[in-house]
Amino acid sequence: MRARVGPGPLRDLKDLLYEVYLAAGSPTLDEIAADIESDDGLSGAPSRDSVHRCLSSPQLPVQQGDAVAVASVLARRAAWDRDDLTIRVRDLWLQVRMARPAGQPIAEYTNPFTLEVHRAIEAAATGEDPLPVLPAYVAREHDERLRQVVTEAADGESRLLVLVGGSSTGKTRACWEAVQKLPRGWRLWHPIDPSRPDAALEEIAAAGPRTVMWLNEAQHYLLTAVDGLGERVAAGLRELLRDPQRAPVLVLGTVWTEYWRILTTPPQPGHPDLHAQARALLTGHELPVPSAFTDDDLVALHERAEGDPRLAHAAERAENRQITQYLAGAPALLERYHTASDAERALIDAAMDARRLGHSPALPHALLEAAAEGYLNDQQWDLLGEDWLEQALAYAVQPLRGARGPLTRIRPRRGEPKPNQPHYRLADYLVQHSREHRRTTPIPAALWDALLDYAPLAERTALAQAAQTRGLMRLAIRFYTDAAAAGDIDALGRAGALLGEAGRVDEALTWYERAADSGDAFALKRAGDLLRAARRSREAITWYERAADAGNAFASRWAAGLVHDAVPTSQVVHQVTGAGKTASRAEEAIEWLQDRAETGDTVALMQVIDLLHEAGRSEEAIGWLQDRAEAGDTVALVRAADLLEEAGRLDEAIGWLHGRVDSGDAVALVRVADLLEEAGRLDEALDCFERAADAGDTLALVRAAELLEEADRLEEALDWYDRAADAGFAFALRAGAVLLRQAGMPERAITWYRRAAETGDTVALLRAADLLRQTRHHDEALTCYQRAADAGNAEALLRGAQLLEHDNRAEEAIDWLQARAATDLGDTMAQAAALLAAEGHVEKAIAWYQYAADSGHALAVKKAAQLLKQTGRTEEAAGLQDRTAASTPLPRRQPVSLLQSEGGHEKAIAWARRAAGAGDSDSLRRVVWLLRDAGRGIEAEQLSRYGWEADGTITESWNAAPPNTGPIEREA
Repeated sequence: MRARVGPGPLRDLKDLLYEVYLAAGSPTLDEIAADIESDDGLSGAPSRDSVHRCLSSPQLPVQQGDAVAVASVLARRAAWDRDDLTIRVRDLWLQVRMARPAGQPIAEYTNPFTLEVHRAIEAAATGEDPLPVLPAYVAREHDERLRQVVTEAADGESRLLVLVGGSSTGKTRACWEAVQKLPRGWRLWHPIDPSRPDAALEEIAAAGPRTVMWLNEAQHYLLTAVDGLGERVAAGLRELLRDPQRAPVLVLGTVWTEYWRILTTPPQPGHPDLHAQARALLTGHELPVPSAFTDDDLVALHERAEGDPRLAHAAERAENRQITQYLAGAPALLERYHTASDAERALIDAAMDARRLGHSPALPHALLEAAAEGYLNDQQWDLLGEDWLEQALAYAVQPLRGARGPLTRIRPRRGEPKPNQPHYRLADYLVQHSREHRRTTPIPAALWDALLDYAPLAERTALAQAAQTRGLMRLAIRFYTDAAAAGDIDALGRAGALLGEAGRVDEALTWYERAADSGDAFALKRAGDLLRAARRSREAITWYERAADAGNAFASRWAAGLVHDAVPTSQVVHQVTGAGKTASRAEEAIEWLQDRAETGDTVALMQVIDLLHEAGRSEEAIGWLQDRAEAGDTVALVRAADLLEEAGRLDEAIGWLHGRVDSGDAVALVRVADLLEEAGRLDEALDCFERAADAGDTLALVRAAELLEEADRLEEALDWYDRAADAGFAFALRAGAVLLRQAGMPERAITWYRRAAETGDTVALLRAADLLRQTRHHDEALTCYQRAADAGNAEALLRGAQLLEHDNRAEEAIDWLQARAATDLGDTMAQAAALLAAEGHVEKAIAWYQYAADSGHALAVKKAAQLLKQTGRTEEAAGLQDRTAASTPLPRRQPVSLLQSEGGHEKAIAWARRAAGAGDSDSLRRVVWLLRDAGRGIEAEQLSRYGWEADGTITESWNAAPPNTGPIEREA
């Protein structure tokens, strides 16, 4: 009977009515309706059905008097204060009426462009009726999965799905089409003001059932310059999705592939985990959107094109089957850019580089004007007219066949704050184009100066990081200073880290002190790490003690491993004091840790256990754990069992856990199962895993299957893997397939791989194809390779082509690669070029090698030049190498020794300097090493401590004092 409602006054009202309903003895609806009918003093007279809606419906009662009447008669039955209750119900009812729910009805979104769907190219209508604002939609394979998720949400289940792909591939349009299928009553919420993450964080609590969260370009919500903001948004969305009182909600997002990788890739060991909440939110909820149409898609396109000339136009002219990109005006954008005058191109280049450095989409007029000057040489600058900027802007903002031009003036709507100067947005396709094709282009000093003068304060942290990765330390500190003054406390810690890495320890400590005074407790720990690395041990201990005193929540954060490079306080003391090296220092560390543990520091407790154990005092360690275990701490109980196991006291270890096993504790059950397995009691272990799975730890199913696999009990292992797959562990299907393949059962393995592929596992599809190829089922293998390739698996492209080539079907292999290669798959394009060359198609091969070079394939230019030389076109080969030398990125993993052998230290330094300009954060250290190796130690030391200037010179010494004095307040 209880209503399922999201947080807010409506939930408070429903909870209050339900509470008094229970206190009244849960009367029937007929009894409540009879009480109301017999009371002439009530302001409302709700019917039986209205009473039911008041108590159980997630909607607000239409009449305030109905809710008051129900509350009044229930208060009498429950012996509550009727006057007090009716006043509370009236107030809550009014709050709900006045509250603004998140979003607005989907039916009110009649203009798709307000939700950032791309405008399409224009074409003349063939009939009397005008064309609709959007071309006819061509549903593709990913639309079926999207439709399924939307249907599940409409049926009452909260769902999340993020469409992942390049710019202008149709992600937002697909979401627009999908939400049109939702039934009446659904709302759509598109948070953008005052900023996307701030709006999302503010209104998540207002989101209730039947709400679509529209997170177009999800990186703006989750990948924020201000540390913690995106993580708080992710945490809020996770809580929303798992809240049954607010179900169903549907979170739809879009994101470019590069941002998806940043948000979902775990950090390397020793690096902080900046996106733990976002990764937990997103992983497993991606829907790849291919950049190119498949054969089936093209058939459907031609069918729809009969009634829409825009589709016909795209079908005829789009290259590489990139239909949606053509519809969004991509060719016209590139044409407008490449045919621009010097001033016009300078303006667009400045916008592209500003976005590449991390500036938000809204680019101020003054910034573009000041920066564009740096993209013009002296002669170009002197020849400009007085109105050059106005003419360049007019060129850049002119629409292209109905779609946006390279730049678009941002016009505030009614009620939105008006900026003090015009702002412009760069076309999304050019943002992506610049990141692919300008990634090694140096950033002029004029743009950095313009960003310092005109970029909004909210942009400073992102710009500081861009400067830092390029070795521009002085500029980075200036940006961090501005960001801190604007209320970004995290900028203080980032600046401290930068200075610490440069060996400027004392300066770094002043920034960490300011950060700590401003509420950043993590800065204390980072200062301790810095001092420890500098071998200033006693000072490090002081900072670590301050960090530990910051509170248990902070210590818990380390213990949970959310900051992967953190060293727990207790362990640091153990290391810094040299515990373990001498008995006196070991005792000193143990005493210190015991004092910390007695204050409730759980991390210190675990460390003192380790030290006591290492010192041969396991019984003391077990005594400490026993107190915690008796208080209900399962972790302490399991740790005690570990110590007993290490001492060879296996039966005692099992006995320690016996009580928790009998009560069905899943953690204890799994640990006992491990102990039993170690003792060779496999069947007893399996029984514990079974009970653990029943208690909610479904991962126990996988563990049991692995044990059976190790015991060569094949069929039993497969049964457990099957159960694990049913419990949601899709990888168990692939594990079962591997087991069958190793057992020499390829046909059964293929069946399991195909089952795994049905869950979206493209690697399993690839493995199935490989097995089919090995068993000489080549046509079936090609089908699997094609499915995997269409799902975005680049390896499948190459293997499918290799299979065709092996079968002497070279022309088909070429068609295969040309039809499916996306613009970012340089290896695939190079493979296609090699096949073309082998078949004698030299011109096509050269073109494809050039495509591969543009996508970052290091050897493609050399291959193209070799082909040109073989055909006697030596000058063209030399010109090709010269033109691409300036834009070819430094191979990130190319050994320095190879660079040195090819051209000495100077060539290696030049390559590393170019890589730094592209944002390779390792390049500064690489150049420092090269300078030292070349005997230029003074330059190396100066570069290491002070970095570069934007013009490429090594910076002279500069002061890195933090802004002002005293703590700052975090920006609201």
